[in-house]
Amino acid sequence: MKKSSILLMLMALFMSVTSFAQGLKGTVIDENGEPVIGATVAEKSHPKNATITDFDGNFVVNVKPGQVITVTYIGYETFEGVAKNGMTIRMKPDNKVLDEVVVVGYGVQKKSSVTGAISQVKPEDMENRTIANAQQALQGKTSGVQIIQSSAAPGSSPTIRVRGYSSNSSSEPLFVVDGVRLGDISGIDPSTIASMEILKDAASAAIYGAEAGNGVVLITTKKGKPGQGKISYDFMFTDESLARIPKMLNSEQYIQYMDEGNIFTKDYLLKNWDGVTNTAWTDVAFNHGHMQKHALSFTGGNERGNYYLSLAYLNNNGIVKGDADVYKRLTATINSEYKIKDWLKVGTTNQIEKYDVRSVSSNNEYGSLLTSILMLDPLTPDTYTAENLPYQMVNAQANGKQLLQDENGNYYAVSKFYAGEQYHPMIMRDNGLSKNQGFNINGSIYGDFTPAKGLTITSRFGYRLAGTRSSSTSLPFYGNGVQSRDFLDFSAGSSTSIYYQWENFANYMKTFGGHTVTAMVGMSFQKSTSNNVNGSLTANGEDALKKNDPLFYYLNYANASATKGVSGETNESTKYSYFGRLSYDFMGRYLLQASLRADAADLSKLSKKTRWGYFPAVSVGWTLSEEKFFAPLKSWFDSLKFRASWGQNGSLSALGGYSYSTDMALGGLYPFSSGINYTQAAAPSTMGNDDLKWETSEQLNFGFDGILLGGRMTFGVDYFIKKTKDLLVWGTTPSLIIGGSTSPMNAGNVENKGFEFELGWRDHIGDFNYSIRGNLSTLSNKVTYIDPSITRLSGSNFHTYTITYFEKGYPVYYFRGYKFAGIDSETGNPLFEDLDDDGKVSDGDLTCIGDAIPDFTYGITLTAAYKGIDLTVFGTGSYGNQIFNCINRPDYAASNRLKEVFYDNRWTAENKNGTVPRAGANDMDKYACSSAMVYDGSFFKIKQIQLGYTLPKSLINKVFLSHARIYASLDDFFTFSKYPGFDPEAATNATSGMGIDKGGYPTSKKVVLGLNIEF
Repeated sequence: MKKSSILLMLMALFMSVTSFAQGLKGTVIDENGEPVIGATVAEKSHPKNATITDFDGNFVVNVKPGQVITVTYIGYETFEGVAKNGMTIRMKPDNKVLDEVVVVGYGVQKKSSVTGAISQVKPEDMENRTIANAQQALQGKTSGVQIIQSSAAPGSSPTIRVRGYSSNSSSEPLFVVDGVRLGDISGIDPSTIASMEILKDAASAAIYGAEAGNGVVLITTKKGKPGQGKISYDFMFTDESLARIPKMLNSEQYIQYMDEGNIFTKDYLLKNWDGVTNTAWTDVAFNHGHMQKHALSFTGGNERGNYYLSLAYLNNNGIVKGDADVYKRLTATINSEYKIKDWLKVGTTNQIEKYDVRSVSSNNEYGSLLTSILMLDPLTPDTYTAENLPYQMVNAQANGKQLLQDENGNYYAVSKFYAGEQYHPMIMRDNGLSKNQGFNINGSIYGDFTPAKGLTITSRFGYRLAGTRSSSTSLPFYGNGVQSRDFLDFSAGSSTSIYYQWENFANYMKTFGGHTVTAMVGMSFQKSTSNNVNGSLTANGEDALKKNDPLFYYLNYANASATKGVSGETNESTKYSYFGRLSYDFMGRYLLQASLRADAADLSKLSKKTRWGYFPAVSVGWTLSEEKFFAPLKSWFDSLKFRASWGQNGSLSALGGYSYSTDMALGGLYPFSSGINYTQAAAPSTMGNDDLKWETSEQLNFGFDGILLGGRMTFGVDYFIKKTKDLLVWGTTPSLIIGGSTSPMNAGNVENKGFEFELGWRDHIGDFNYSIRGNLSTLSNKVTYIDPSITRLSGSNFHTYTITYFEKGYPVYYFRGYKFAGIDSETGNPLFEDLDDDGKVSDGDLTCIGDAIPDFTYGITLTAAYKGIDLTVFGTGSYGNQIFNCINRPDYAASNRLKEVFYDNRWTAENKNGTVPRAGANDMDKYACSSAMVYDGSFFKIKQIQLGYTLPKSLINKVFLSHARIYASLDDFFTFSKYPGFDPEAATNATSGMGIDKGGYPTSKKVVLGLNIEF
């Protein structure tokens, strides 16, 4: 008997009991003759006249013989036929789940034939979400993929990590959009994407060779479909606000803390405080932001060709007050293909982007608007009127300093207590005007030539054109005694880049008996050129520009006294490749695939000796469910497949131009002759390394894929070991140096390993449809080798301290600092472990105090629909990662503090058991880079709760609509985390600075209203 849930059985029992006593009777069975429980039997002309089958597959429905009925059940094709009393209906399996295709390099494969580790993200994971780019769509939707977000500002893009951190440099995956390689996919509008495939294991990605060491993300944009043309319009409006507000010291707590630490006397504080002000700088800096998006698309086609046209506009004004963090984007997609002859199809894909972005400073201890919010004292008000300016602002104005004002003419306040690189956030917002504009045009023109059955030859020319324009106007301002500017400076730059690729490849498929052989062979040529020009005008005793007016903010309006600067260069690189793949399939039971790619870099990257790299891969699959011994389990399993793969990929991401070469550099001046004549000296600057070669990533993968219970349940399990060797390392120390520094060497290895789980369930109970999809990924990361001449490579700094390192035996760029040992109960000073037992705490006691790499990441998506109402709930999280809180520099004792970090349960004379140092404690410089400032960064975010309603067709058909849906959503509204800062996803950068929080732009919570209509 078909297995099903208790809930489904109870529903079936209820429906069978309450069915009409009189009506047409019948039975529904599956392909094996077993009863189907819970199948929906309905009258076709009146779908509401329906019932579901009981435990024995029987039904009674109130229709007359001769009427047409339909029978539906998840995992089976819909039955439609004339009703007969006592009829038996045999359902046929719907093999779409098994026959679904996924995109692979230079082709497609049936999902049932895939032998590598490939995850897929579908349009429903991207539609009607407040994501601005395709990278965000991957978060929590598939296993083995982590998203690192160093900023949530409008226009920012997160970084993708596929199966860990493979290098001491960049670990970015390769992006391929409709066959064209892109360095960034931020300009691809998510609503135009038909599917995203992530090639995770080396066997899947090896067809891209030297570029695939960090995984491959394949994006296929939408195409038209045969049938009547459609016009679609999507609208979204979003209200955004600060999601989490850190708890800071209020005025009374600040006074108490400063007095306890002898930083200020209480009398001084009270004398310079009005007794009322208690400024919450989050209220000063933030308000409600808004985003609106409009998308219009046209699709259509016939048996000869199709087209897809889309135009989308996005305007996101962020949560910082004013128009300081704004992202505007206009995108267009033009896709079309046509079958000119039965043996020739031509097509084109094009994505066009025009963007404008303004941003505010963040994540910087030396001047950041976001950091200033957490450091300014609460005793200082937001503004002063001209009549009430405090003495230090009056004096500054008298000395010619420029005090900035708000829209009402009031002056932004300057603190009497705290003076550092951080100052009033609105002064930081208004003391400069930066603009960043640009465009991207990506596309391809291709032809598919089919000279014989089973053989398709493809020639594809892909291109990418990009241009950027940026300018920065630095205005006169007075922030405090440490930060001010007296004159106007200006700089501007522009860059253009042109990339093209020409690829020719042939796919051949031959089936004979139960055997299917597929072969692919091809070549690729890539060329990239870029050009940039930059100019600057620096003040020299007066404004660098003739006038402080936006009409004069150009390089042409330089003052005669201005110091002028100019720079620019042109870069060019090429790559040539051959590749091939051979696949064998025996009756869908035994699967084998092998591939090889050979890549040649040009001489700007590697020498002639090592320019060629060879990247092989092999994978096998065994569909156990096709074996005879599996027959007893066929009532449960529709498909069960085992996969195993091995392969190698490469990377050159760490290399600059001519890193392998021996270089000379100009040195000092020497008087080799009499008089005042000097000779310019030159000396070797690098030693050269003709043996420098590609980084190589080798990966072993084992996995299972299963489909159960008529397609209602799907699962996937993978285990991988990924070893990256020959990492490019600078700073090695050879036994003998003759002038200059060493060139980079292949002198490091990294290992990543882990499990990946994906599980899905979809079913329906009558008109109620629901699904649950979840994924979980574990990751263990470790540096396994580094050249013995190097103890460790330094990473990111906090003030004067290096706090992340790359070292053998530890995770990539782990946190290194002092190990906090508690508080001295007599003095209130922090204590640290003396690990080298030399009787003092010094550099010899620095050790691993955490890392930012999660033990596991996960995501879950729940969907439900009843008639026209639909609900989606999506959440994602991570566990086991740490965050290094680097907000408060120890050399600025007067700054405000996070209440949970420095104030709560601090040591006082009355609380000698406190766990936090006393105010003004000694060794706070060590405390700032110790394990005491490393926090649990685990979090769970409910990214989306969306409720939608699809209007009845009987209503919308009257206004010529074929589909209309309205929806409301709460996005990023709930975050569960113990981290006391703005956002547990904080990071200064995605490589050496992951997990470091210096005041990053936080994720906002969003209230969303939207509309989807289709003509």
